[in-house]
Amino acid sequence: MSDQKPNEFEQANQQEQPGLVREFVAFLGENKKFWLIPLLLALLAIGALLILGSTAAAPFIYTLF
Repeated sequence: MSDQKPNEFEQANQQEQPGLVREFVAFLGENKKFWLIPLLLALLAIGALLILGSTAAAPFIYTLF
């Protein structure tokens, strides 16, 4: 069994695995799902506001609204 050449599936396993961001960008490009980009950016902005709202930066954020 060890003297067999690895098949395509086994060769793909031996390659370096892409990161989450690179894999997501490849997904967007391959499936033409570019409309997800603004949605993702909005979710990231809301998450950043929630995190910063509980820190010392909160008074500066509240003045924006």
